[in-house]
Amino acid sequence: MAEARLRDSVDAFAHFLGELTAALHPAEGWYGVFARRDPEGLRACLEGREVPPWDVVESLLHDLAGRRGEQAAAEAGARARELHGAAAAAYDVLTGGPAALRDRFDAMLDELHHATGRERELRAALQQADAATDTAALEGELAWIADDVARARARVREIRQRMADGAASADTAAPPPASGAHAPYGSCPPGAGVVAPYGTADEALAPYEDPAGDPAVESADDLAGRRAPEGPGTSGSTPSAGFRENEEGRKPAKEGEWSAAGSDSGPAAAPSDFPQQSSQAVTSAVSHLAELRAAGRGGEAHAVLCAAARRPAEELPRIAAELERAGLAADVATLLWEVACLPPEPLAAAAGALAAAGRVQDCVSLLRQGVARPVGEVGDAALALRQAGRTAEARELLAAMVRARTSEEAAGLAATTDAPEVLLPLLVEAADRVSEHRRRDLVHALRTAGVSDRLIGVR
Repeated sequence: MAEARLRDSVDAFAHFLGELTAALHPAEGWYGVFARRDPEGLRACLEGREVPPWDVVESLLHDLAGRRGEQAAAEAGARARELHGAAAAAYDVLTGGPAALRDRFDAMLDELHHATGRERELRAALQQADAATDTAALEGELAWIADDVARARARVREIRQRMADGAASADTAAPPPASGAHAPYGSCPPGAGVVAPYGTADEALAPYEDPAGDPAVESADDLAGRRAPEGPGTSGSTPSAGFRENEEGRKPAKEGEWSAAGSDSGPAAAPSDFPQQSSQAVTSAVSHLAELRAAGRGGEAHAVLCAAARRPAEELPRIAAELERAGLAADVATLLWEVACLPPEPLAAAAGALAAAGRVQDCVSLLRQGVARPVGEVGDAALALRQAGRTAEARELLAAMVRARTSEEAAGLAATTDAPEVLLPLLVEAADRVSEHRRRDLVHALRTAGVSDRLIGVR
């Protein structure tokens, strides 16, 4: 009987998904992308044999908004969240519970690692392009791989939240959540990381906890407003916009020199003998990370990177350089992603350290990843940079926010900052560097919000 109820939850979402896709054009938008890239995965979800990741559902809702309007999409979205939450929880129980989720989690970490590495290669290729380079092809592939990276990030967050939800249910002998009890995937609330260990203490979720609370990565909610890349996917892209995930067995954990356990108090304090001790710690940890990568132990490798991200900011350039020397350049991108999850002040300190060390591109990448967090936190980070004398970096962060958010959202900074007289003129200046059009729209949004021209530095 219990299994039948679980099956009903999965079937209910499959029925909803069928109704949703019936309202869409099968060759257009994200629906067309999914149908071309993974038709079997799409069919499995429509038949109730699988439950798609939430980012896929949101992309379909984005298609619906284009055909039926925002109101229809909002109404369908509320129902989708409720049904998806119940279906995902039921599906996890039906397909193997915590062990299967851990396997999927490790597989998605590996997919994220490979995708971020490819993204980094493509960006480097574009920077080094000459007149004979087919930049259009590189830019097209980069658009696809950037989408793959964003979706892999959202799915890592989603699976981690589902592991936490499952642990909570097991701990209280309660059934899986019957509705959209998850926080929006990609924006877990504080304390939503580790709930209870699975199996033995060595199998605990602690190495994967995100103490920063609201992660500063592109969430599934941000994906809803993304346009589908133009044209067909290129052969170099990993088709992670599809539905299926590869699964690998998980080997027992081995604690690295940088232990992620107990790191939820924030960035570690700098050791008293910083140069010598820091150098030894970095070298030892990078060596251990290389061993984990060689053994295919992606989950443990990611735990080492999570702990590295919480080291003192001044160590970050040294860590990145050691990773590159060890042939682990792709892990630099993952490291920066984890640093982007930190609260505003350590994020700003990390950006400043990278800029001071001459790692300008890494600094820019970090700042651009930081704009997915709430607008108020972006403002706090920009203010911390400004107060540290890093005005150029503060401007880059705000410009990235202007590019990624609507003018109305960016104007919301006025209501969340304690220093509007400092940040708002800088925000308008950053928008002007993006384009005159974005500056004009932002100033209009600020005026509509009741901000005076004097405060924003315009006439």
